[in-house]
Amino acid sequence: MNKKIDRLPDAEIEVMKVIWNNETPIATVKIKEILDNKRIWNLSALQTILSRLVKRGFLSTEKQGKNRYYNFLISEDEYLSVINKSFLERLNDNSIKKFVLSLCNSNSISEEELIEIKKIIEDKVGK
Repeated sequence: MNKKIDRLPDAEIEVMKVIWNNETPIATVKIKEILDNKRIWNLSALQTILSRLVKRGFLSTEKQGKNRYYNFLISEDEYLSVINKSFLERLNDNSIKKFVLSLCNSNSISEEELIEIKKIIEDKVGK
């Protein structure tokens, strides 16, 4: 990927999650409706965020009649891959081992999550 992907502010991540969770382009009013389930959003603030995400290359937009529809250009997996790599480089000296140890030592991971992680690792190693 040639695009530079920067970390998104929390409000932009909330908007992107709604769009990532939709298979097809989604209208502004539908995005607002979904977001309003957690907290009420100001429509003009939402439109500003959507415009910013289009300019930054995260979204494409298309106007159909009175509605504007948005679709992601950068998938959630692409975004997380870049952001997680950056996080590892900045805070853990690019060491996944250090990162996992810090999580385990802080008791941030439940036993169920550890079992899931162990299974994922065993599946990867077994390939």
